Amino acid sequence: MAKRRRKTLTLQNIVLLFFFVLFVSFGAGLGIFFSYLKDAPAFDPNKLKPSETSFVYDKDGRVIAELHGEQNRIPVSIDQVPEHLKNAFIAVEDQYFYKHKGINFRSILGALWTDIVRGGYHRGASTITQQLVKNAFLTPDKTLKRKAQEAWLAIQLERHYTKDQILEFYLNQIYFGHSAYGVESAAQTYFGKSVDKLDLAEAAMLAGIPKSPHTYSPYLNFDKAKERQAVVLNTMVEMGFITRDQAEKAKNEKLNLVGLKKGKADYKAPFFTDYVVQELASQLQKEFGLSEDEAYDKIYNEGLKIYTTVDMKIQEAAEKALADPKNYPYTKYDKNGNPQPQAAAVVIDPHTGYIKAMVGGREHQQKLGFNRAFQAYRQPGSAFKPIAVYTGAIDMGFTAATVIDDSPVYYPAGSGKQWSPKNYTNDYKGLTTIRKAIADSVNVVAVKVLSSIGIDRGIEYAQKLGIKSLVLTGPKNDRQLTIALGGLTKGVTPLELAAAYGTLANQGTHVEPVAILKVLDKNGRTLIENKPEQWPAVSKQVAFIMTDMLRSVVTEGTGKRLASLPFPVAGKTGTTSDSKDVWFVGYTPQLVAVVWMGHDDPTPMSHVAGGYQPALIWKQIMTVAQKDLPRMNFERPDGIVGPINVCLDSGNLPTELCYKDPRGPRVRGEYFIKGTEPTTFCNVHVEKLIDVSTGLLATPYCPPELVQKRVFIQRPKPYTVSPKGQIPLDAKYEAPVEYCNIHGPESSFEVPPREPEPSAENKAIQENPPGWSE
Repeated sequence: MAKRRRKTLTLQNIVLLFFFVLFVSFGAGLGIFFSYLKDAPAFDPNKLKPSETSFVYDKDGRVIAELHGEQNRIPVSIDQVPEHLKNAFIAVEDQYFYKHKGINFRSILGALWTDIVRGGYHRGASTITQQLVKNAFLTPDKTLKRKAQEAWLAIQLERHYTKDQILEFYLNQIYFGHSAYGVESAAQTYFGKSVDKLDLAEAAMLAGIPKSPHTYSPYLNFDKAKERQAVVLNTMVEMGFITRDQAEKAKNEKLNLVGLKKGKADYKAPFFTDYVVQELASQLQKEFGLSEDEAYDKIYNEGLKIYTTVDMKIQEAAEKALADPKNYPYTKYDKNGNPQPQAAAVVIDPHTGYIKAMVGGREHQQKLGFNRAFQAYRQPGSAFKPIAVYTGAIDMGFTAATVIDDSPVYYPAGSGKQWSPKNYTNDYKGLTTIRKAIADSVNVVAVKVLSSIGIDRGIEYAQKLGIKSLVLTGPKNDRQLTIALGGLTKGVTPLELAAAYGTLANQGTHVEPVAILKVLDKNGRTLIENKPEQWPAVSKQVAFIMTDMLRSVVTEGTGKRLASLPFPVAGKTGTTSDSKDVWFVGYTPQLVAVVWMGHDDPTPMSHVAGGYQPALIWKQIMTVAQKDLPRMNFERPDGIVGPINVCLDSGNLPTELCYKDPRGPRVRGEYFIKGTEPTTFCNVHVEKLIDVSTGLLATPYCPPELVQKRVFIQRPKPYTVSPKGQIPLDAKYEAPVEYCNIHGPESSFEVPPREPEPSAENKAIQENPPGWSE
């Protein structure tokens, strides 16, 4: 008896404990629920209007663009919406719409169980009323707090409006992709008719789109759209809205889509603004967990204030330059009506990463259309040499005076084949300093230097400078010597290349480009505040030497059409095989800019070069950009010595013979990173006794009146001859190796003549070389 009583008491205790825990949990949950409601937005019926305009501001806080969905929104009353369209939405979005009071507890419990089992947020439970509330009052954040506030506001909304009024708000607000908001706009965008003219098949197709316009738009993925249409029709059958026969007939009906029309932007700086919209959408997805469609909906409908970096003075100058047909070798139109060749330009402040201007084509033809400034991956040609070759080489001990023999060279290319790089001039110059190789864009020297430092080291420095598009795995990748010439698997974008050169302009510190500074919501709260990512890439000294060499491109090399500019410019031209892509990348102490030109479908061009059309467009843009900026020179950091005079054929300190070269003095002043300056004297220039009648080395038998002292070059290593018999152009300045055999008995000549003693003047130069300074 006692045992039975104890069992009864134990059971009672368990029951009491269960109800106690249930009561406490309910109380705690209720407490949390009410705490969430404390800062819930006030119920404001005015916010039920479809959307609020977002504004884009330039660097001075002036509005350059108004972004709003109403551009393609035509409100209609619920009476104009056919019953089968209303039923289609109710079937697929909220089957109990006319029965619940704003929230559907059955769906909530089902979604809660799914989320508990699978972990995280997987299944939605929002009613049409809740979806309307979320768009009007709240953010799309997937949190319990937002869901609690959404439920509370949905109940209030149901108390203020009838079901038909709520459905009307919803159908006029919902997004269908392609800038179509509301059922009337969607009906015209997809079928070219008013909403009241839609048949069942068309209505079911439209009702399926809002779940994910990017996925279910029949313009983007017709098969997926048809699958979704079938889901809508089947659900309508289950609910008794239509018969099975009606559903099957609608599934088989041919849909007559009217096609998308290109819509030109009606705002300033259209290419830049498009970039801002796309970058902001991407950032909203990453930081707030929004879908792509939710992100764009937020941008176009939630009254955001978007503060950007664009300088409209520079932007307008860039747009004007790229639109001028005089800047192109010719103009023809492709099948899409786009003028060819095309062009793109980007201007960046290398110290802050701020994008000052961006133009992605000769004319802006479509909102969020193809923007060549950041979406076109093209071959950079010689513009890639400083990025993948010379910056790394300087950091590894090469100098501007390092001499490389521009002569034929062969590398294994697999399957027993060989590859021999060629210069665009179709010749070989011979002994060439790295400065000269950069200024004249000598291909062979670039390849030899990359081979010397190693391909992986070249890739490493390209990545340090900010290049992200290299392909490093797979059967076809960029671990090839051809990257020295800008031959890449994928290519680079103008924006990417501008940022890489910006690293050199910013004394070796890379700053990632940024266009959006800050984004506020309609209530003034900060949603996003960007600080550009940056990292040290190379030392200030390496950046200075690279900049100084790149100045030679403009003062004496392939970019000399810019030599007359009243501000210092460092830059590089780029012209690919068959001139399919031509570039000029240049920077001043304050700004870096890139101009690219080429056909959208890479096509050989004639009468073009990076130092011609792109350089002249660059000049037009930067003349305006630099107009009001203070005159500055590139800053020389500590740890740089010079200029120190060096021989152009040896890279060493000059002797008197370097000044007596038959081509003229072969000496120039060079800067060096301290510790890399030369300490030995030229061993390339030599003086020989020549029999002028034969041009050969004199012998003791040659008449004195026919013997003269002449200066020649003598290579440290012999050159290679190309299959076509080409030899370096400076080979004619090499010392002869044969002796005169017309004076005196040939058989008696066995001992070569003695070398002349250095003159007193030469000895003095060796002891105290000219131009030596620190």
